Amino acid sequence: MRFLVLVLFGIWCLGFGASVSAEIGQAGQDIAILKAGVGARPLGMGGAFTAMADDADSPSWNPGGLGFVDKAEITTSQTRLSTDADHYYVSYVNPTEWGTVGISWIQIGLGSLVNTSSEVNTNNEVVDLGVFSYFSNAYLVSYGKKVNDNVSLGLTAKYLSSDMSQISNGSASGYSVTPGVLVKLKNGWRLGAKLSEAINSQSWSTGTTEQVPPKFSVGLASAKALAGVFAFDVSQIIREGYAMEGCLGYEWAKESLAFRGGYGTDGLSAGAGFLSGHTRVDYAFTRQASFSNSTVHRVSVSGVW
Repeated sequence: MRFLVLVLFGIWCLGFGASVSAEIGQAGQDIAILKAGVGARPLGMGGAFTAMADDADSPSWNPGGLGFVDKAEITTSQTRLSTDADHYYVSYVNPTEWGTVGISWIQIGLGSLVNTSSEVNTNNEVVDLGVFSYFSNAYLVSYGKKVNDNVSLGLTAKYLSSDMSQISNGSASGYSVTPGVLVKLKNGWRLGAKLSEAINSQSWSTGTTEQVPPKFSVGLASAKALAGVFAFDVSQIIREGYAMEGCLGYEWAKESLAFRGGYGTDGLSAGAGFLSGHTRVDYAFTRQASFSNSTVHRVSVSGVW
């Protein structure tokens, strides 16, 4: 318990220092490509996954859980977030004798849009100026290791890139680092914590450098709640003026079938999963107002061995 207190205090101190250094040049509360969320399973649980983090989605949701991952897994999904934007995601984790490593890729693409003039020509018509496209990518490298049978620490480093074709100075690149911890408590309880974007920076070709304030998240999960798993997360952006956020989720799983439900910042969510041999298919029914004007259907296909 003393070790756990020291770990959580260390993460909080790192977040406090990062928030002070981020006071200059702030651009918003989050990095856009990372706000869409990944994985049908955690999204079906309303995003309450900080204390779960036991599969290939762990690098994004809490790298602290990687030390407890005991099987190699790859998961992938493709989602239409709106009428124009597509979301792509691939993540692979592999446990080794030195710890668990993971690599992931996330992309939001907006392509083949016609860029037109702001004024009409002599024929009272707008002029096509070319085809506009936008692609934002996040490349993740993660590592997690068990300190002992009950505690696992992890870290995810992200390289970020954005490019707007046909737009002058429309490209950017950057990085961010997210540490995390997951602790197995007594009677099936799990406690997780992470500091999203603890250190981050993104530089545009205009010469502007942007930073976002880190977000501290704590999650608690019980494996004995109503014959399933009940999870609850609380998150706080480490900057004055932002309200605390909460989400909760539930997963009932038996043999090869699972059902899920949750409630997060965008409202209710639901989902289901099916495992056959080494293949798992998960589905989530979510509402993500930041990226779509309608309900989003998320499907993930995973291989576990």
